[in-house]
Amino acid sequence: MKNKVFSSILALAMTVSFVSAAGQTVLAADDGGDGLPSVTFTHGYYHDESEWAPAAEMRKIYQEFADMHKDEFTFNIVADQGGAEGIYNTALNDLSSGDFYDIADFGGWDITEAAAGAGAIMDLKPYLDADDDLKAGVGVCYDQNMTADGKIYSVREQVEGVGFWYNEALFKEAGAETPDMWKSWADFDAAVDKLVAAGISPFSMNAGWPTNILAAGYSQRDEASREFYAKGREIESFDDETFRQTTGFMQKNVLEKIDAAHFGPGGDDDNQYMLDFTSGDSAMLFNGVWAAGDFTDCEAGIENLKPALFPTDDGKKAGLLSGGCGYVVSDKLSDEQKEICVEFIKYMTSPEIAGRIVENGIGMVPSTAVDYEAAAGTVESPAGKLLVEACRTLNTADIKALGWGNNFGGDVEGEYQNKYAGLKDGSKSVDDVIKELDQALEAAQ
Repeated sequence: MKNKVFSSILALAMTVSFVSAAGQTVLAADDGGDGLPSVTFTHGYYHDESEWAPAAEMRKIYQEFADMHKDEFTFNIVADQGGAEGIYNTALNDLSSGDFYDIADFGGWDITEAAAGAGAIMDLKPYLDADDDLKAGVGVCYDQNMTADGKIYSVREQVEGVGFWYNEALFKEAGAETPDMWKSWADFDAAVDKLVAAGISPFSMNAGWPTNILAAGYSQRDEASREFYAKGREIESFDDETFRQTTGFMQKNVLEKIDAAHFGPGGDDDNQYMLDFTSGDSAMLFNGVWAAGDFTDCEAGIENLKPALFPTDDGKKAGLLSGGCGYVVSDKLSDEQKEICVEFIKYMTSPEIAGRIVENGIGMVPSTAVDYEAAAGTVESPAGKLLVEACRTLNTADIKALGWGNNFGGDVEGEYQNKYAGLKDGSKSVDDVIKELDQALEAAQ
């Protein structure tokens, strides 16, 4: 898939300032008095190119859309310095006064329940059902983001594609079978034991995101565990045998096999697990496809790092693909403005833009129209090639489940994360964890 970049970017004359519904000061393009309809799009890709190159590429993609349609409508683009979290917090505050962004990218921060409950956002499902290309472009978001009453308030141009990474050289050094050969979780256990016996840390973790990834992967091991996991936010109690087995596995087969130097009890803010993997000090990394961007020139050697899917005990391979909350559109816009927003979403989920997102190492896309085999032939950088390979690998998974937080909700995710340190040091038992999670569920009702 060739990367088609417009030969020139036409600068919009930014002349009139105003305050958006979300309370941010932005600049509106001069419409020359011709009364063009106007929409303001807010996103979190504010980073300088030297800080994070993908942000600059995303801004470029946005601007190209504005330039293509400058004679039809004014598309204002605002980068929120607070990122996706800042956009989410602003939206929460503004809902109380009845305000909402025209269109914003929430980058995984789920505003939909609060905004839909306030009647602030529009249902995208009728537009998706009327356009096969658009429906194909949003891929897994169509089913994953559909509410119980059959509405779809948000779709994304990227998904959280998660399996795991391994250092092939360390596995070979330990004489352990590599993950691409595993047929069951017993193979995982055998490999971990060989790595430990060879003095190699099998994995480095914190009490947060990477540990939840492994728990979610193990939860896909058989039909019974998948059935419980799929209940997600509808679960009324964690006192279930499959969940009991999952928590026991995390305690005995994972946490107790990590030495203190490779476990950070502090949670998501502790990034040591990434540094341990890229330095060649641990053999497995539980993180998404985008981690490939951190592998360039790493001490472990990018040529040794490979993507993998989770094994199951019934012959399948599993991955985690979460659409989550992305583009959300105000329901207070005129029909003409809503059409502009839908046109932008269609553009962002088109095969061309999806290809650029993959080829530039930004992330994995939900689109079913992307040819990863073809994309692999057009990417030049080692990290880009590895990301494409990771996306292709995830696309072949027999089971594509939601990630832990998207499945159970952020509150439950946080509660479970808080138990890992206690499971590791033995101050908490599996029964303690189940009891405390059920108490949290009851308190939230």
